Amino acid sequence: MSLRLSLLAVLLAWPVAACTAATASPQAATGNAKAFDAAFQKLNGPAFLDVPSATIEAEFVRLRSLLPANDPARDIHFRSVFCNSLQWKDAHRGRDYSKTAVQLAHSAGDVASEARARLCLATYIMLLDGSQQGLPEIDTAIHLLKEHQEPQLLAEALEMRGDLLSLLGEQAKAMLDFQRARTAFRRAGITQEVNPLMFSMAVAYRRMGDWDRAASYFTAAQQRARAIGDTEAEATNLLQLGFLRLETSAPGKALSAFSQAVSIAQQHADTSSVNAARTGIAEAQILLGKPDAALSTLQQARTGYLADQDNSSNDMLLLLTGRALAAKGQYAQALQRYQQALPLIQANGNERYLAQLHQAQASSEEALGQPAAALQDFKKFHALQMKLRSKMQLEQNQMMAFEDAIRRTDFENRQLRAQAEVRQQELKALERVRHWQWLAIVLALLLLALLCSMAWRQWQRSKKLQDLTLQDPLTGIANRLGIEREVVRALTSAQREHSPMSLLMLDLDRFKSINDRFGHAAGDQVLRDVTRAWQTQLRNRDPLGRVGGEEFIVVCLDADLNKALAVAERLREATQALHFDGIDPGLRISVSIGAAQVLADGESSDALIQRADRALYRAKHSGGNRIEY
Repeated sequence: MSLRLSLLAVLLAWPVAACTAATASPQAATGNAKAFDAAFQKLNGPAFLDVPSATIEAEFVRLRSLLPANDPARDIHFRSVFCNSLQWKDAHRGRDYSKTAVQLAHSAGDVASEARARLCLATYIMLLDGSQQGLPEIDTAIHLLKEHQEPQLLAEALEMRGDLLSLLGEQAKAMLDFQRARTAFRRAGITQEVNPLMFSMAVAYRRMGDWDRAASYFTAAQQRARAIGDTEAEATNLLQLGFLRLETSAPGKALSAFSQAVSIAQQHADTSSVNAARTGIAEAQILLGKPDAALSTLQQARTGYLADQDNSSNDMLLLLTGRALAAKGQYAQALQRYQQALPLIQANGNERYLAQLHQAQASSEEALGQPAAALQDFKKFHALQMKLRSKMQLEQNQMMAFEDAIRRTDFENRQLRAQAEVRQQELKALERVRHWQWLAIVLALLLLALLCSMAWRQWQRSKKLQDLTLQDPLTGIANRLGIEREVVRALTSAQREHSPMSLLMLDLDRFKSINDRFGHAAGDQVLRDVTRAWQTQLRNRDPLGRVGGEEFIVVCLDADLNKALAVAERLREATQALHFDGIDPGLRISVSIGAAQVLADGESSDALIQRADRALYRAKHSGGNRIEY
């Protein structure tokens, strides 16, 4: 049984008498122990990893009917799975039931049941107290299972933690958990890909900006679900396609996907998906300039979440309500909603939502004539955006390296196994012939030499891959990680040798308009042409790196501020002199530059970069195409 069910579905109504009976666990005398064990094993086996929730709920009912009376051990088993049922009406009672299940399993020394119950408990905690609050219970369950022979349950727990980490913006950590889950599934004898796990990985790809790969999976999965009549899976994949369209600035397509998801989810009373889809519809309506419709949709979503006792989306509901009010010109009311959302977002630790809040708040404060407050919020938004971009780029690089290492290791392991099998067969034949014993020694030496050779090639490839992770794939110059290393290296050398050193931060003016007018391919060409032009103006030993979409850093070695300003002027002039006849003969661009010189021996690289960034900020807000220091 997939434990992800608890994260994806809503707590539906269940008659009070039934809930009371489940708590007390009185069963008919006809309960059959062997039949219960078989049903329990089936429910927690591979066959139930990817089935509709209705099928699982029917199995819960059957399992309950088979539970023998006065059988504490099997009662603990039943509680450990029934706590995960969708049929709890009251989330608080579900949480209490899960706590009791944890205590009983712990007292009985039933590790697997305790782990299952803790995963149930984590789900109710997330619903009632916020997503991040459930993480300790999941961590405890995983710790318990690492010392216990339950590889499938461990895989499901790792997948659940990966889902939560992905929601909180920790995509690299989430992907690591997903890969560990895949390995655990293999240990459990499940050799085919598990669809819920692949879905979780696609969501993480979407959140780290690999939209093409995510869209390919969601579209194929949605079509497959429609073909087999799995409306629950179809609605779930439509939801993800809607979020993806919002993130790729296509609110019209997002609105269509979310509307389809609502229609399908309502057919089988999946109120959790309905609420999530309505939240997405509201955001699309705001982006499409329909704030009144968005406010109406948000009220519907709020009512639905309240009925489900689901508080996990209160922060986003308040943020979107504020954005809709701001779109109507009601900026003071919008600020009230933002202030209510702020502690909830901070408690959940979601930096993506926090960045959106500061951006929206800055816009409303500016509209209300509060420039100082607007500037403070804009600075917070800018700092978070820089951090998120850096994290996303690092996660993408780590994921590329990790996937390449997995493919290479799998291929080489297959080669080694095949070669080892051949050598083993040859050695067995040689053992039967005494006169050929010397040949066995030679073959063993050859195998050792082959392994050493492959290990050497593996080391060389790893070193090459490490170098590639420091390079920006679009422009060929250093990426953020690479240029920050150069800054640290140069600063250390300058402080050791007491020599001057300066830093330039560059940002292409109005670059977004180029992407909007001519497309991202044209924007990429502009970035390549600009970096080539700059490289002709720099010394070979002055590092140049790209730290964001159109933001760059230049390290000026052995250069005081005056020399750095001269370099900056050459770069500014070179930028203005560029022509882009292949895009538009009339297209011209400019650059804003911030400069800073190392002030003291104890200054850190972060402090130096921040001073240059503040200078760049002044240049941008003074009209651009200028240099500030």
